[in-house]
Amino acid sequence: MAAALRRAAAREGLRNLTVHEAPWGEVEVGPHDLVVCAHVSHLLTPGSPFLGAAAALARRGVVLVRDLPGGPDKFFFGELYPILLGRPYVHGCDARDTVGELERLGIAPTLTPIEYGSDQPFDSLDEACEFWIEYMRLADAGARDFLRAFLAERLTREGDGWVAPFRKRAMVVHWRTRGAGGQDG
Repeated sequence: MAAALRRAAAREGLRNLTVHEAPWGEVEVGPHDLVVCAHVSHLLTPGSPFLGAAAALARRGVVLVRDLPGGPDKFFFGELYPILLGRPYVHGCDARDTVGELERLGIAPTLTPIEYGSDQPFDSLDEACEFWIEYMRLADAGARDFLRAFLAERLTREGDGWVAPFRKRAMVVHWRTRGAGGQDG
């Protein structure tokens, strides 16, 4: 994602864009015109220090992107967790949680629902299996065989590769700020 942002900024001639690749709080970040955070659950949950700090760092505005409840899960976790991990998949906070926390902080954001394709490409079925094994932290030797068969049925072939198709629903949560911090509505 960071590399894609840098490429897009270079393509558009944006020289004043900074992409920070570090956990929140580990890199000192000065004021920026715009602070953007998309789908980083632990930064957008109630009580996260990021939510209060983002407004203080943004001279012009803040844009957050959160999942909308309902709809399919991207990586078939709803099906795979009970089978491979023996427990239901519990999705992290959604847009309502983030908006509630912002309102508690005195921020009245604008909400814009969006829907978009968020397909995940893989060069091979083996790469896809590795992705799921790592993401789900699977250690069982039989998990790979199960995943290979499961994914062969669920993923779509595209050329020499495979794609996990997914139509994503999200909420863009945004607001303007006054200077470095104060909300102007």
